[in-house]
Amino acid sequence: LPVNTPATTEAFATYGVIDEGAISQPILQPHEVFPQFGGLEIETSSTALQALTDAVIYLVDYPFEGSEQIASRILAIASLKDVLSAFQAEELPSPAVLADQVKSDLDQLQKLQNEDGGFPYWRRGFESIPFNTIHTAHALMRAQQKGYALPAGMGEGTLTYLKEIETHYPYWYSEQTRWTLSAYALYVRAQWNDADAAKALRLLNEAGLENLSMEAIGWLWQVIEDESALQEIRQYVNNHVVETAGAANFTTQYTDQTYLLLSSNRRTDAILLDALIKDNPQSDLIPKLVKGLLDHRNQGRWESTQENVFVLIALDHYFNVYEDAEPDFVARIWLGDNYAGSSEFRGYTTDIYQLKIPMTFVLDETAGQKESSTVILSKEG
Repeated sequence: LPVNTPATTEAFATYGVIDEGAISQPILQPHEVFPQFGGLEIETSSTALQALTDAVIYLVDYPFEGSEQIASRILAIASLKDVLSAFQAEELPSPAVLADQVKSDLDQLQKLQNEDGGFPYWRRGFESIPFNTIHTAHALMRAQQKGYALPAGMGEGTLTYLKEIETHYPYWYSEQTRWTLSAYALYVRAQWNDADAAKALRLLNEAGLENLSMEAIGWLWQVIEDESALQEIRQYVNNHVVETAGAANFTTQYTDQTYLLLSSNRRTDAILLDALIKDNPQSDLIPKLVKGLLDHRNQGRWESTQENVFVLIALDHYFNVYEDAEPDFVARIWLGDNYAGSSEFRGYTTDIYQLKIPMTFVLDETAGQKESSTVILSKEG
């Protein structure tokens, strides 16, 4: 009878960004491995943004036409305008068709808008919904920022609603629901050059960090100007992040009224990523959060209209801060003293180059070197 040795497969990964120069990554010698299996894999890319086409198509083709869904579609198209133009994404409608879609959606939202400046779910004249109205105001602001023309008077009425948002809450909304909606409204107003840092600080002090949702904290973070309050937020957020070698996400909790806010884990990660890029663009967490969000896609997109929209907004911010320069560089790789290969990047592309070094070579290279060797990655350009 054959006697086989039980074996399992294991993988270990790390992830990072090289802005310039070179980086050294120690590699420990693998122990008790089969030399004929596995090895070292190194992937290089000029962008953290792998193809986002499916997420945009999902929103463009979404079958329901409520105010939240229409606003989400506008947000997606407007937010990714720069990224999609740079990468010339395939399978998407042309820029002219997308621009016509935004104009049509803006006209449709105008027909839904109530006299109080707010937006109902489906039909004008029905009750204005606070979340839908804030979200629509967000869409109008992003569309205007990206050069789309708003119908006359539409933005002003919505902004008035946001300034008086607390007067529009139904009596049965919980405190945390009200705090989160108010934080979102303050964030949108700030993006529309109507920041109210004093009101944001009062909300933070009234609720207390520990009682606010992580989304509310992410929105307030971008409005508050008081340095001591910002320091508290930074520490609180850092204490609620879960990191692995290659990704990161935030711990969240939900209530029985979460459905009113359409909250989710990935939306929370995206909102906090957006805030972190603004507050501390050098943070090591940023590429990990981007990697974590991209890893949670299913069939190229995220789970809901809200997740897709807020992730795309955060990735648009990421692109404009970190990837605005068109790639023109060569990446080279060494394992110990041995040159392993290179990859050349010219222009915007989502291509990923993969180098595979067999386990036998890794074992030979790490042998006799205090059980470790070094991978060197350099960037020229």
